[in-house]
Amino acid sequence: MSRFKDESGFTVVELAVSAFIALVVFGATLTVLAAANTQQRLNERTNDAQQDVRVTLDRMARQLRNLASPNVLTSVGSTLPRSVDRDLPTDLVFQDVDQIRPAGTLNSANVRRVRYCLNSDTPTNGRLYMQTQTWNTAVAPGVPADAACPGAGWNTTVIVGQHVTNKVGDRPVFRYSGDSGLITGTDSNSRADISRVEADVFLDVDTTKRPAETSLTSSVFLRNQNREPESAFTLTVTNPTTRTVQLNGSASQDPEGQPLSYYWFVDGVQQSTEGIVVQLSVTAGTHTFVLHVKDPAGLEGVSPTQTRAF
Repeated sequence: MSRFKDESGFTVVELAVSAFIALVVFGATLTVLAAANTQQRLNERTNDAQQDVRVTLDRMARQLRNLASPNVLTSVGSTLPRSVDRDLPTDLVFQDVDQIRPAGTLNSANVRRVRYCLNSDTPTNGRLYMQTQTWNTAVAPGVPADAACPGAGWNTTVIVGQHVTNKVGDRPVFRYSGDSGLITGTDSNSRADISRVEADVFLDVDTTKRPAETSLTSSVFLRNQNREPESAFTLTVTNPTTRTVQLNGSASQDPEGQPLSYYWFVDGVQQSTEGIVVQLSVTAGTHTFVLHVKDPAGLEGVSPTQTRAF
């Protein structure tokens, strides 16, 4: 039997070098795995945040399509009824029809008020809230006066979105458009002209790491919104001698096709004669003519002024 020429093993130095190399390899591998695991958790948080907002936008779209058509039961006393009660860049309040009708309620239309608002105390991690207000009275109460988000006076308050970064750069969550072309949050009359609401929600669960900020968008046509009627009329002098004019308001129209009531004004004074077509006699001089039309909910449209000398 032959003998091995050299039966010596690894030296201590060789073992140390081998162990060091293995440690470096294992350490690099663990670092890569840890980074991948961290990125995976970040992606999962991003997906969860996106899913929450996606569900919220879908819910909001359904509610906006189910607006409570304004009438005397949904309006506050002595004010014109509006489906949209607040139209600010980060605060939307509107009335819709609740699915569950309480027994014995005097709220025959089962209308409720819904609010979506952004709490931007921490701009890089804003929270989107949904609040609801319900009532059992025949006439709707006023919008809660607390403008904070979330505010007091609402029956329910739920966080429906987190990691919202719209306030970084002061970007609006909600945008409004309609027949008038210019909708402002300070002009209550323009709310009846709103026919579309767009929502843009920007999300970033960690502004210092990737993935970068993402956004979710929704646009809803308010098919049940009761908009102000449009007033227009023609003026024809039928008898110059008696200064008799015919005022024809048939060019007026209601966006929802509802019947209109017609109110004629001469020199700023409402005339007792009403109707689509009226005959009026005026005195010598220059006079102004205006037509006001109202739909059954009380929303009013005012025509441009026509001036005529006699």
